[in-house]
Amino acid sequence: CKVNQYESQHLEAQFRKAGYAVVDSREEAAVYVVNTCTVTRLADRKSRQFMRRAKRQNPSSLLVVLGCYPQTNPEEVARIAEADIILGNKDKEKVLEHVEAFFRNSKPKAAVLAVEERVSADKETLLFVPAESRTRALLKIQDGCDRFCSYCVIPYARGPVRSRPIDEVLAEAETLIRAGYRELVLTGINTALYGADQSGASEGVISVVDALSRLTGDFRIRLGSLEPTVVDAAYVAKLLAYDKLCHHLHLSVQSGSDRILRAMNRHYTVADYMEIVRVVRDADPFYGLTTDIITGFPGETEEDFQQSLDLVRQAGYLKVHGFPYSKRLLTRAGEMSETVSSPVKKERNRRLMETADAAAGAFLRSLKGQKLRVLPEEVIFDAEGQPYWKGHADHFVTVYAACPSGRLPANEFVEVVAGMPYEDGVKAGKEI
Repeated sequence: CKVNQYESQHLEAQFRKAGYAVVDSREEAAVYVVNTCTVTRLADRKSRQFMRRAKRQNPSSLLVVLGCYPQTNPEEVARIAEADIILGNKDKEKVLEHVEAFFRNSKPKAAVLAVEERVSADKETLLFVPAESRTRALLKIQDGCDRFCSYCVIPYARGPVRSRPIDEVLAEAETLIRAGYRELVLTGINTALYGADQSGASEGVISVVDALSRLTGDFRIRLGSLEPTVVDAAYVAKLLAYDKLCHHLHLSVQSGSDRILRAMNRHYTVADYMEIVRVVRDADPFYGLTTDIITGFPGETEEDFQQSLDLVRQAGYLKVHGFPYSKRLLTRAGEMSETVSSPVKKERNRRLMETADAAAGAFLRSLKGQKLRVLPEEVIFDAEGQPYWKGHADHFVTVYAACPSGRLPANEFVEVVAGMPYEDGVKAGKEI
């Protein structure tokens, strides 16, 4: 979750400012802060596994659990023996205060702070510059969601829509640009809902893209995701006018079956969705599209699932994130009786990813000979020890380029000609 990544970076900055040294999660620490996700049962389990691992590394450490998992299921988290401090999303920003109060008051390890009953609708201010890579920066523009898709617990974890004031977003963006960042990734729980909580007419996330596009500097803007439950083809067409906006959308479809989309409380049809695909691909045949698809939603038949596979082939995705359906507390889907067995869900997910990999391979092969504008991000080494720099093109294609010096190029965009598929992306044929 990019929102969790953004907030974790901010929390890390708070601890650094207070004099704490932040170490790798594999190293022993005096304080562990686990910023949880609860979108699936697997996410909950991974959080619990990390808590146990942290306490094994240092049994006397202080372990803080915060975020969406305790927000939606505080009773379950309270039963986790390793947890010393438990916070929901409202108090997440005060984690440093809670940690220092815990040390100051010498509270017993069994003490657990109560989780608030609901997420506050208060505005928040998160203005900082991460200390590490100066290439791509996350920029949170909103929080919360009111769509209540039948499988999703996140509206209960994150609360109502809260949009950051545009002047606050611009101030943070200018700080990041001055610090040398070349890509701003706009993120939120549902970025398409930006402005829905504000009075007066609003162009939604377009207003943010428009304002950012007017800033000076050689940088690009990437939308973390857009929800087709909120936007349609006409709206997306307006976004194509902005040159600084990357030709990439994460457009979450969830299913290729209209029947299942209705059961999911998704307010569009497959035809509506494919009209968005048509609009962006008419503008740029190589427009990068990524998506999420759930397999084994309650009531999903083999025919429904085949329609999802057909959609993957038609849309020609660069990347599909496939998930077996996970029953979530508080959701309507969690009460549905027509369930799909775990083996069937997993097998469908395997077939989905097989189809998705084939579609991605075809998309990557189609890029050969095309000019790509790439932002180099890191140096890696292949199995023979040869260095490559790795980065992302505007289309979100991962590009690998030979780097004999073993050093990352200057923090600027590089134009290359796409070669053949390599690893999860393409090799750069040559620089232009």
